[in-house]
Amino acid sequence: MLKRLAIILDQNIHGTTVIAVDSGAASDILRYIMRDKVDTEFKEIRDLLKQNLRNRDKYCKVNVSDRAHNMFEMRFTRNGRNDRIYCQEVRAGKVRYIVMCALFEGKKSNEIPSKYRSRIETIAGYEYEYR
Repeated sequence: MLKRLAIILDQNIHGTTVIAVDSGAASDILRYIMRDKVDTEFKEIRDLLKQNLRNRDKYCKVNVSDRAHNMFEMRFTRNGRNDRIYCQEVRAGKVRYIVMCALFEGKKSNEIPSKYRSRIETIAGYEYEYR
């Protein structure tokens, strides 16, 4: 399988948590997280991740299937939004890599629609090269 490129955006002081973005989705995701009011929410999520803290309202595991066991979602819910950035989380030794892979705006319910499920399962199988 051809490895995809993940662009490293940030990491914690010890280098044990690395936050990256899939190069193929980078333009959409970066444009989204730089929006007014979204940027503040993203900074909060990023800080939680860098400190190895969990907050299910902001970042949690996606329960789609066994194939997507490594998938998580960043939840953006302020100002009437219900958007998600689906992330693949992988460990390599002591380092936890969180790759933002896909943006889904305007989620309508608590359930994950079937059209998203297959996409999330596909993303779960990606292998990355980090730069």
